[in-house]
Amino acid sequence: MLGRYRMDGRLGEGAMADVYRAHDPDIGRTVAIKVLKPEFARDPELAGRFLREARAAGALSHANIATIYDVGEAQGAAYIAMELIDGQPLDVALQQQGRIPYERVLTIGAQLAAAVAYAHRCGVVHRDIKPSNILLSADGKTAKLLDFGVARVGEMDAATADRKFAQTQVGQLIGTPRYMSPEQALGLPVDQRSDLFSLGVVLYEMITGKVAFPGTALATLAIQIAQEKVEPIDRSAGDCPPGLRFIIDKLLAKKPEQRFADGDALAAALAREIAAQGDAPAGKRGLPLRIKLPLALASVTAIALAICVTTALGRERQTLEHMAIVAGKSTATFVTNNAAVLAAENAGLPADQQDWSALQAFAVSAGKDPAIRDLVVVDMGGIVRAAGDASLVGKRYAQPIGEPLIESGDGAQVASAADRGQGTGIRFLQPIRYAGADFGRVDLVVRRASLDAALSSTLTSLIVLSAVVMLVVLLIGYLSGAMVARPLARLRKALDAAPEAGFALRISHHRRDEFGAAFDAFNRAAAAVEPRLATASTNDGEAQVRATVISSRLAA
Repeated sequence: MLGRYRMDGRLGEGAMADVYRAHDPDIGRTVAIKVLKPEFARDPELAGRFLREARAAGALSHANIATIYDVGEAQGAAYIAMELIDGQPLDVALQQQGRIPYERVLTIGAQLAAAVAYAHRCGVVHRDIKPSNILLSADGKTAKLLDFGVARVGEMDAATADRKFAQTQVGQLIGTPRYMSPEQALGLPVDQRSDLFSLGVVLYEMITGKVAFPGTALATLAIQIAQEKVEPIDRSAGDCPPGLRFIIDKLLAKKPEQRFADGDALAAALAREIAAQGDAPAGKRGLPLRIKLPLALASVTAIALAICVTTALGRERQTLEHMAIVAGKSTATFVTNNAAVLAAENAGLPADQQDWSALQAFAVSAGKDPAIRDLVVVDMGGIVRAAGDASLVGKRYAQPIGEPLIESGDGAQVASAADRGQGTGIRFLQPIRYAGADFGRVDLVVRRASLDAALSSTLTSLIVLSAVVMLVVLLIGYLSGAMVARPLARLRKALDAAPEAGFALRISHHRRDEFGAAFDAFNRAAAAVEPRLATASTNDGEAQVRATVISSRLAA
């Protein structure tokens, strides 16, 4: 027992404290208890610094910062009760896995940036960000920042915190000084940008699987941290996106003013990079703009044309079919009117006295019309009395089976027809009426050949028109892509050449469009950067002097 806490087992050991799994019976919660080691507990300065961790982190409430529940002393031991995280430290994960995929580095980096930004807004500078102070959840998706033991809280406490930190930094950081910022290595005052440098070192190690500064001796490490550049990321992590490389390189800038201004700026940069990765997956360079643009335009145009052609063809079909039905009904009405008197006269005569020859002659004559495929006249008894096909006369009428019939207003029925191998047509079944009585019916099939030919001609015209439009769109897209690609290539070449020329170059142009504005922006940027690079080269000699001072100080 430690106070009210039941100690269930040891979790790990740090430089100044041991960590245990414990149970808080008051609220029934499992916690992690960090207990100051006895040899340090006797030193009031170290004990005060240990408890300052709780004061720094206890006021912070963030999803990516380990929560402090309680702080106190019991049985002569100072302790901190904090959130128990089911997972492992980042340094252990790096030892087991090596380099981490850049997608996870972006996710974890964004969480840590958010935690650091929140702490900075609360006036807390961590000053000891390193993999062992970052815990990953069991699924590896959530990171928690902990151990604010050397944090500086608020501006009013800056002088005292810096003094106490200077007294113990060697003992605390021995074995892990490679995550210090250059200003820490020089013993200079630090602000939130020191945390950003340390976070950059952590991200570098995650993405490459290598430490940023491989030196072993303190003096060597201090010189590397304060002066030497890290090995380029693309040598160890060729799949690292350029945006993430830029972020890490900016974090590792030797001068604080060359880094991000604060954690919020870093978090925003990582959020933009995550969004960019979602928009365009990593891989080989895509198609040139002069090809991609016409293809995109052609695809959109093709979809629009397909919708328009389908709609136009459907309406054209409806219109032509309606005209064919009107014409067919007129023909069927004409036939029934001619057959009505004869059918009424024959209906009152015995079968051997009935004369249908005139109607048959009319049916044969009508059947020669190329627009009429079939014509059958049926009497009241269902016997065929006249037909374009003379072999049907005298036989019982067999109504077509399986053809959908649509009743018209005058009792006629209309349906599509496709029988006897003579092609498709439109069938009209219309009753023969005289003096209000039915005396049979007329079965007339009008050919669809002219209708289908008209539809085919319309479709051909629309396809030809669509092909012409597609060719025009492709040509316009290609020319537009070429017009855009040329100034972009010029700007890219200038950007590639600028670093080697020390930005002592300008783009001459007479454009008054957006590209002209981009060229002017490049010229303004080059004019601003050029004198700074000249000043930086002058300061290189001063950097050599600082490195000597660092080496001497740490050796002492």
